[in-house]
Amino acid sequence: MALMVICLLAVGFLMPFASTDSDAAVDTSDFKIVVSGTEAPDKDVTSVIENGKTKTWDVYVINMSDKFLDVTFSKSSSNSELTITEAPAGKMLVPRNQMNESYYLEGKFTIKADNLSESSHGSLVTLSVTVIDVNDKSSSVNVDVRFLIDIDSVYDNSDMYNKFLGFIENKTPPPFDKAWFPALITVIFWMVIAKFLSWIIAPRFARVLDKQTTSDDQKKFEKILSRLIVSLVMLITINEAMDILGLSASIKNDVMSLSSIICIAITIVIAWEIYKQVIDGVLLRFEESEDDTSIDRTLLPLFLMLGKLGFWAIGIASILGALGIDLQGILISAGVVSLGITMGAQNVLGQFFSGMVILFTRPFKKGDFLKINDKVYVVKKVKVMFTEFYSWDRDQIITMPNNAVTASTIVNLTKEDEAYRLYIYFEVAYQTDIKKAEKVMLDVANKSPLVLHDESHAPPNVRLTSFAGSGIELRLGVTTMNFGSSITDASALRIAVYEAFLENDIEVPYDRLEVTMLNDCFSGQRRPGDTVAD
Repeated sequence: MALMVICLLAVGFLMPFASTDSDAAVDTSDFKIVVSGTEAPDKDVTSVIENGKTKTWDVYVINMSDKFLDVTFSKSSSNSELTITEAPAGKMLVPRNQMNESYYLEGKFTIKADNLSESSHGSLVTLSVTVIDVNDKSSSVNVDVRFLIDIDSVYDNSDMYNKFLGFIENKTPPPFDKAWFPALITVIFWMVIAKFLSWIIAPRFARVLDKQTTSDDQKKFEKILSRLIVSLVMLITINEAMDILGLSASIKNDVMSLSSIICIAITIVIAWEIYKQVIDGVLLRFEESEDDTSIDRTLLPLFLMLGKLGFWAIGIASILGALGIDLQGILISAGVVSLGITMGAQNVLGQFFSGMVILFTRPFKKGDFLKINDKVYVVKKVKVMFTEFYSWDRDQIITMPNNAVTASTIVNLTKEDEAYRLYIYFEVAYQTDIKKAEKVMLDVANKSPLVLHDESHAPPNVRLTSFAGSGIELRLGVTTMNFGSSITDASALRIAVYEAFLENDIEVPYDRLEVTMLNDCFSGQRRPGDTVAD
């Protein structure tokens, strides 16, 4: 009984591998090959690839039978300038009737043309598909999928060789019938055209750019644009001259890469010069505008720094792209590095972004008096990473990180008006006529040239603030012209009020110690037992 059970289990296990067609050899009807929607190998797959470019097809092999099929691939190319960079991987396919996704495989087939490849037609690339019956290793089928590839090369100069401007046949007599002569004439022709274009176009664009500035920079703009036009045309002309000369693809590739780098560098430098002039002019217009705006030329260093970073990034990316370097991997690596820098330099980045916030929001400007943490500072210069302050006496320069500045509560004492409300405190004796003291203090304030007397500022006033130990405290409130001189102004007003008090017999009290002798019998004689020397 145990033996019978084992036999039944073995038969059940081997049943899936059995096939009703097991005795029949595998053939092309047992599977189907599809290449990007075109059934193969019924017809060749044709395509055109530019040099340095790739072309990819989706390849499918589908099991149409009840057999277990093992599929493998091999590849070959008749042209060494065409390389196969990706091919499908082999796989065992189950019978289609098992309703399992493993009854088919899919993969990518990619062909790349060499960067320096010349134009060619009908190059054969073969993808060989070998299908073997798993149950009968001797039964197999090999199918070749043919790809006929045309290479379209940018270095193809066969239609331009020894032709004026690349299309006029050179029929001049010797020695001018050689390729050097039409190449030279072509260069001269395009240089004349470049000078003509710079003479026509540059002044018009320069006038447009000059409108963005407040100074007469039209001649400078015109010179910059003329150089740009001539340089770009010259680089294009060199490439055309190489086609006329029939130079090899390797030489043309090196020259084109170098000319692309030079072209990018020239464009970036000239664009940077234009950017500086335009930004300076725009900020100057805002500064001279009567509108209430926080934009002025103090923002110029910030915009120049941002512009410099932007132009550097664009220039480097363009040059790397011209050299054929894949920027995707660089960007991913830069993202990882940036993340590490961000985590390790949070304080530095905090200073940077705080500086950006200060420069854009403009809560204060150069020369403003700020009260930060109960200390008064004078703004000297706002930079991206830190802000420089003068002490109130301007005898010290204090450098404060911008993140510390933005984290503090700032009182701008002179943002709206440089005038400052100054309060001076005095004490008068308790027996003083308060009304008289107030009148004397107001007379001094009203006659002082240090005090502002206009309708836009509060007039001088006197308040009784407290009853002190030695006298009555009065406060004189006045508006002075400048907060920066408030210390000297306060000193001058105190002197004037004190002198006025003296002239009007108003007593300014001070702390005094009165000693009262309670023993009226004191005679000045030594007491009995007193041994202290006289």
